[in-house]
Formats: sequence, C-alpha cells, structure tokens
Amino acid sequence: MQSIPTRREFIRRRKQLKLTQKELAGAFGLPSDELRKLEKGDQPVRKLHLLALDQLRLEAAIQDSSLVTATMLLNAEQLLESVGYRITRNQ
Repeated sequence: MQSIPTRREFIRRRKQLKLTQKELAGAFGLPSDELRKLEKGDQPVRKLHLLALDQLRLEAAIQDSSLVTATMLLNAEQLLESVGYRITRNQ
C-alpha cells in the first residue's frame, strides 16, 4: 500500500532543492500563500505535488548529475506507477 504524502516530506524535498517557498510557488505556478497552506497542513499534500518536486529535481540533475540518487529514482518510479504509468527496464 502506498504511503500518504506528508507535509514534512514535501518540505524536506523543497529544502533539498534549496528553494524558498516563494521560489517553489513560482516554479509550480502557484501563489505563495497556497504553498504556505500546503506546508502548514491547511491543505493536503498530494502525490501530484511530490511528482512535481521530483520533476524539478530531475531537471536540476540534468544540469548537475551528482544530484541524482538511487532513492530519488526509486521514489519517482513508485510515484509514476501509483498514478498508472508502467515502468519497464531494459536488461
């Protein structure tokens, strides 16, 4: 069973990207107050929010491959599978 995304996980991932709330809100196309509501727990963090963070992390990794971790790739894979994508590996 998939775990429910938590605001702590969301905040941890934002900080890994070294982004302020205002910067992340801009990257997401959200008003800053909406992002604050997510982090305060006034609105639920959804898998979609974590997928968007992972996309930003992958985009950053294109610029600096040292940012990619095995855990990051596994998390992205699990999230994609949870929303219906099928992951296949080349052997």
